[in-house]
Amino acid sequence: MPAPIRFADLAITPWRNGAGRKADIATGDGWLIGVAFLDNDAPFSDYAGHDRTITLLDGAGFELDIAGRGVVRVDQPHVPVRFDGGAATMCRLLGGPCRVLNAMTERARLTHTVRIARGEVPPVESPVSLLVVLGGAARCHGAPLGMLDAIWLGGAVVTAEPETRLCGIDVFANRPPQAFAGHGG
Repeated sequence: MPAPIRFADLAITPWRNGAGRKADIATGDGWLIGVAFLDNDAPFSDYAGHDRTITLLDGAGFELDIAGRGVVRVDQPHVPVRFDGGAATMCRLLGGPCRVLNAMTERARLTHTVRIARGEVPPVESPVSLLVVLGGAARCHGAPLGMLDAIWLGGAVVTAEPETRLCGIDVFANRPPQAFAGHGG
C-alpha cells in the first residue's frame, strides 16, 4: 500500500531562480509535481524544453505575461493552465499571495495530464499517476488525507465525499492515451 505524501512534511525550498518558494511533492527524471507559493510579483524560473501546467489553489489569482502568448489571467481555482515552461514568464498578483499546483514534464520525452474532479479520480495506465487532495474529505485505506496531501494511484484505495476536489496528475512517455488527450492540462 502506498503511503500518503503529507504536504505538512514537505521541505520548502527556493525556486530555481530564487524569486519565490516551492514544495516539491514528487520529482523524477524529466518531471516535477509541486506547490509554488506566489508571495510577490516575480518572474517564473526558466524550464526550457518543458511543458508546464499551473493550477490556482487559493488566493485572488494572478496574471501571467508569457512571451509569445501574451497575458493570461488565472483567477479561477482548480482550472489548469498549460504553457511553455521555457517562455519568459512574469507573474503579477491580482490581490495578494496565492498557492498553485505545478506539473512539468520534459517535452522531448514526456507529457502530462492534469485532471480535476469531484469525489473520484480514476487511475490511468501511466508510469506516474499521483492524486492530490485540493479540498474536502478524503481517505486512503482508512487514513485521512488533508488539503494538498498526495497519494500514488495504482494500488491505493482512495475514498472521498462527493464534493471533495481532487486532482489526478499523470506522466506519460511521449503522448497520453487518446481518452485523456485535451482534458485538463
